[in-house]
Amino acid sequence: MANEITTLSTTAPEEETVDGESEATPVSLGKRFLDIRTLVSFGVAFAILYFVFAKMDVDFGDIAARISTANPFYYLVAMAIYYSTFLVRSLRWRVLLENAGLDRGSGYRLPSVLGLAEIVFLSWFANCIMPAKLGDAYRAFLLKRSSQVSFSRTFGTILAERIVDLLLTFVLLALTGLIAFRGTLPPSIMVGMQASLVLVVGVIVGLVAMRHLGGTIRRFLPDRLEVQYGRFEQGTLHSFRRLPLVLGFSVLAWVIEASRLYFVLMSLGLGDISLPVVLFTAIAGSLLTSLPGTPAGLGFVESVIIGILLLANSLGLVSGIDTGVATSVAILDRTISYWSLVIFGLIAYLLTKRK
Repeated sequence: MANEITTLSTTAPEEETVDGESEATPVSLGKRFLDIRTLVSFGVAFAILYFVFAKMDVDFGDIAARISTANPFYYLVAMAIYYSTFLVRSLRWRVLLENAGLDRGSGYRLPSVLGLAEIVFLSWFANCIMPAKLGDAYRAFLLKRSSQVSFSRTFGTILAERIVDLLLTFVLLALTGLIAFRGTLPPSIMVGMQASLVLVVGVIVGLVAMRHLGGTIRRFLPDRLEVQYGRFEQGTLHSFRRLPLVLGFSVLAWVIEASRLYFVLMSLGLGDISLPVVLFTAIAGSLLTSLPGTPAGLGFVESVIIGILLLANSLGLVSGIDTGVATSVAILDRTISYWSLVIFGLIAYLLTKRK
């Protein structure tokens, strides 16, 4: 992909593109990474990890010894499975883009599935080094630069994707939670589910308002923003066409997430943990990557993986899980779902930049 995929649009528009939207002066990811807000978000993440590890009195020597004994075959399988999710997510995104009218039939030349997977991968890398899910805006910017599509409409497809993930995650969390905890969710889990329910209701209300009050909203916007909001609205609402296909790819992506954690557990000799517990832990951890406070949920995800495994052990749902084991699982899993993304993403970013 061309040199344009190394930058993120964050400043005021300057010139028009063929799609009629303004082209903004790009800001490099390097400069964004050194932004004070990004540095503060990393400080918050590491403060959370320090607090959690200090509270549990973690023995890092013991954890290092456990991780060093991990089965490399199962670990590599977990990593291979995890990276296959980018192909699945690019297939789903292509469906959403086509639903929104950004297809060849409408005069657009979208990248191939592998090209879209590269964009998705780089956006996830951006989310790992920047807070507030700025990688999602980066993804829309990359596609705009490569295919001259509408940024607003493209960002609408990404919002629709996030909405589908949120709603599906809530359903899967509820189902796997009830199965894993044998029909009764613990109070600590119930609090999280109630907070998720409030968020789900808010999202549904927002979609209904966008669907029925779009004309009213546009009347209060300046002409320039009215056009862009119209495209954003179209990209969001039209993305929900062919919903069964979108849901199919979404479920497959979540199965991949759970499979990654399962093989991480296998690598540490913990393959006897029930699948519902594995599914619930993986989905809950993935959900927290969407929190805007830290890059890719750094600090929050590790904490929830450790907390759920320890809770399951205390309730007799699993055995042999102590603080050291739970922490080892969380750290080893995040070497795949976070730290490998940082390393491989940086390599891909630099290679792309040289192009």
